[in-house]
Amino acid sequence: MIKFFRRVRQRLLTDNKFSKYLIYAIGEIILVVIGILLALSLNNWKEDLANQGEEERILSGLKQEFEINLAEIIRNIKLNTGTKESTIALILQIRSEDPFANSRYIDSLLNEVYMFGSFDAQTGLVNEVISSGKLSIIRDSELRDRLTAVSGLLDNLEEDYVIRSDYYMYHIIPYTSKYFSLVNQNNFMDFSSWSDTYETFKLNESPFKPKYEEIDLLLFENLIATHKLNNDFVNLDEYDLKKFYMQTLEIINANLESEK
Repeated sequence: MIKFFRRVRQRLLTDNKFSKYLIYAIGEIILVVIGILLALSLNNWKEDLANQGEEERILSGLKQEFEINLAEIIRNIKLNTGTKESTIALILQIRSEDPFANSRYIDSLLNEVYMFGSFDAQTGLVNEVISSGKLSIIRDSELRDRLTAVSGLLDNLEEDYVIRSDYYMYHIIPYTSKYFSLVNQNNFMDFSSWSDTYETFKLNESPFKPKYEEIDLLLFENLIATHKLNNDFVNLDEYDLKKFYMQTLEIINANLESEK
């Protein structure tokens, strides 16, 4: 009987020792897991901080890029609005009783019809963000969508620029060259919209007389009316792009404000 109790006691001691080892091992595992989780949390925290810093840098760059583009598109809208107004004035002059009574006025209108502008957008940072895969750093989904959409708007505008320019160069210039002294437009040329310092050399008026009597007024009106229409599409695209830039800047500014 004594031997039996001794064996039971020995077993209990052995089982107790094993339980202690088991508890110790489980504790070690738990500590390792906690350590891994803490390391992952710290790494994620550092990564989040880095992404927040990168997002702020991207947003600040986008703000500058969009502000430059907005200012430039506003400048072009002004130029192309002037072109539209000059085409209307020229059409009204063509329809008047004596269209070419004032040759200087005609020359000034022909010059203004030509002084249309085109917009060359800055897209360096937008392209970098998209091509580098950094688009995901921007948390605002609407802003991400806008950054991917801007290229489509610019492509559409560029297409209308080409249509307008090609039509003017291949149809209006060849026609007006037959009947007008185009060199006289030089007296009304103004490059201040492009440069603060450049000054063009003013040529004397042409010694050659224009051939007003040979002009087909209907054809002339149609040419200018088509140029007006082409310019209207440009104006429409530019107004849409101006609105797009303004709305996107509001979103960018709101995101920058939330970063503070």
